[in-house]
Amino acid sequence: MTNFPSISLRKHYRKVNTSHHCLHTKSTVDLTQVPGEPEELTSTIVLTSPDRFYVDIRAFKKADLSNPIQWAFAGTSESVRESNGRCFSTWHHWIDSQTDDPALDRGEMITQDDGDVLEKGTTVDPDTGEEESYEELWTDLPLASGSASEHSRICVVLRAEEVEKGMRGMVIRIGGWCQGIMKKNGAVSVERRQRVEHGETNNQDSKQNSTTLRTGPDALPCKHILELDKFEPSKKVDCGAFIWKVIEISTW
Repeated sequence: MTNFPSISLRKHYRKVNTSHHCLHTKSTVDLTQVPGEPEELTSTIVLTSPDRFYVDIRAFKKADLSNPIQWAFAGTSESVRESNGRCFSTWHHWIDSQTDDPALDRGEMITQDDGDVLEKGTTVDPDTGEEESYEELWTDLPLASGSASEHSRICVVLRAEEVEKGMRGMVIRIGGWCQGIMKKNGAVSVERRQRVEHGETNNQDSKQNSTTLRTGPDALPCKHILELDKFEPSKKVDCGAFIWKVIEISTW
């Protein structure tokens, strides 16, 4: 079976008053005691490739904040379905805007009747640094349709690492979406871009490559990657002072 990339949008987040239960040890999390209504203060989008590389960017919706990023991280993920039918996913943080020593990020994934996925688990709150139980509701945004151009139906993953400079970075493009994060000696740079194909906008140009989010001191190759039509395995892309390497290419 062919694995497809995914573009996941978080619809809500809420804290749950079950701090004594912890998925780190696979114990049951009782989510019947909910202290408040779900809310979504961020624009949270996760791009995940067929090989399970991902970039997760959580940006505050209020544009007047000096730091627009609540949290951003990237790495690899895995999912396991246990014998009792429960499905758990784990996200390994190769880069994390909050820390160089990230806690285990693991949650139970429960598919809802409408196709959305409810994630339940425990994590460290990026604002308080305290461990908390949570639930998140996710929905998948549509990939480019089969009638879209070949350019719109491609997934590319780039990675960069220079240990001596304290630098790591990952960029993922899925169709017209591209997200990237880079961390260099503690300084974090984040970018999200969206390319809109002709017919999806009233703009007279055949495409738009618009920045929806960009912060941090260093350049990321998101704009360049969205403009390319062809990629080769192990292709290297220069961006600023660093070289990024293509580590995955797929189409659908």
